Amino acid sequence: MKGHEKLTLLLCLIWTATILYGEMFSFYMPFLFSCSWPHLSSSSSSDSTMNGKGYAADYVKVAVIADPQIMDKTSLRLPSKSLALEFVQFYTDLFMRRAFFSSILPFKPEVILFLGDYFDGGPYLSDDEWQESLSRLKHMFGLNTEEIHSTVKVYHLPGNHDIGYATLQSHKPEVVRRYEKEFGSRNYQFMVGKVEFVAIDAQTVDANQEGSVASATWNFVSNVSSDRQLHPRVLLSHIPLYRRDWTDCVPHRGSPIINQRIRHNIYDKEVSYQNYITEESSNQLLNLIRPVIVLSGHDHDQCTVTHESKGGPVTEHTLGTISWQQGNLYPSFMLLSARKTPLSDTSLPEEAVLTRLCFLPMQTHIYIWYIVLFVLTILSLLLWPTSGLSFCHHQFDDMVECVRKLINIYRDGTKEKNEDENYEYEMIWGADGSMHLVKKVLAQPVTRTNNIGPVERGNAVMRATAKKSVNQLTEVCLSMETNADSEVDPKKLPPRASKSKAKMVIQRFVRTFRMLILIAAVNVPLYMMFLFKDWIDK
Repeated sequence: MKGHEKLTLLLCLIWTATILYGEMFSFYMPFLFSCSWPHLSSSSSSDSTMNGKGYAADYVKVAVIADPQIMDKTSLRLPSKSLALEFVQFYTDLFMRRAFFSSILPFKPEVILFLGDYFDGGPYLSDDEWQESLSRLKHMFGLNTEEIHSTVKVYHLPGNHDIGYATLQSHKPEVVRRYEKEFGSRNYQFMVGKVEFVAIDAQTVDANQEGSVASATWNFVSNVSSDRQLHPRVLLSHIPLYRRDWTDCVPHRGSPIINQRIRHNIYDKEVSYQNYITEESSNQLLNLIRPVIVLSGHDHDQCTVTHESKGGPVTEHTLGTISWQQGNLYPSFMLLSARKTPLSDTSLPEEAVLTRLCFLPMQTHIYIWYIVLFVLTILSLLLWPTSGLSFCHHQFDDMVECVRKLINIYRDGTKEKNEDENYEYEMIWGADGSMHLVKKVLAQPVTRTNNIGPVERGNAVMRATAKKSVNQLTEVCLSMETNADSEVDPKKLPPRASKSKAKMVIQRFVRTFRMLILIAAVNVPLYMMFLFKDWIDK
């Protein structure tokens, strides 16, 4: 097998391994290696009875997902049916579908909890556009499959990209009705095991308290507060609770800290945008609901902070987006374990809810590696020597031999053979551009007068002491030029040699194109197979 054929085979194998990892195995990494249910490793579950499936039987398994924010015409300011938008939509949707089916579902969650922002421009989409985005959402997360309906309970939380803030809800109530018809009430509570989850419409808590938009949320919070609390509570809020500017979000945050920013409509003074719930509303929610933990989204990046309340410190986990197109290089989801049985008298309330953050493949880095590998493939095929790596080895040996000959010549400069004086050398150019010296016998021997005098040979005058130098150096050093891959200046070559050089370049490009076709013939069908396999309904 020739050198460039071996290279093509090696590159083909590298591409195959890259595609297998980037399009399939990377999405199994959270399940196989990097993540697990928190109750499996928690010391609080050490006394739990283990069933035959290998997990503590007294915990309910909950998967938490935040901010899919599927792209639409409002995302990139592109026409709704443009090819560029559909291209971006396809690869964004494909990533989240793979993440859900290959990274999340293998954990076999019993409950799936969405923290809002399913759409990007939800309030600004027509009914037809909204239904189209809804179909994509259900397809990505299998919400229209029998497997999800029969085995998994799904709960939803509204986000600002779904129904807007208070000012938009008051001016476009049809947006809220459309959401509630599909996803249910915006403020509600439900039980998972022996843990009570309280979901609120966080977009309205800082609205005008006298308006109907805010009153519905605060009335619900008051009713929850008045109920007798029998179980630990988890507060679900799409918008994070108040935190001071530059609050540290270690250890998992990858983007800069976002500080509070709040805007009001100039006409009705209602909130039109905010990064966090205000401090006053946050304290009120913590004191009335008395949660042991808070889950939020909206920020698109991970953040864990601790709030002080009348009942003691409360930890808030802000989840990063599950999408790779929403400004976070490290998409993530959360595994949450909710206790099925009541806590003992000696247990802390926080032990009822255990959490673990899990990271998905860095899709941006995968695509960057595809581009880098493609460039390296082109350069390798284009610049690879015809004789392979042995060419470089021979060239080095020739250079060493040339230097060695030079040293010997200057060391034994007076020991020329007299018989060389009876010969002359003629330069001959080969078809491949290399030069050779041909040794010919003189018709009349040359008479040597002294060791340092000049010797005439036809039209050339040479010193006797240099004859052997020419003979030996030319024999060794010019042999380095005989390889067709060596660099020769076309201006210094005869026309025939220049044509040979041009022919070699053309052949090199043809060979590179042929090898690329072979690599693509193996790996493009493999790549397309993964695309269609993951996109079709399972």
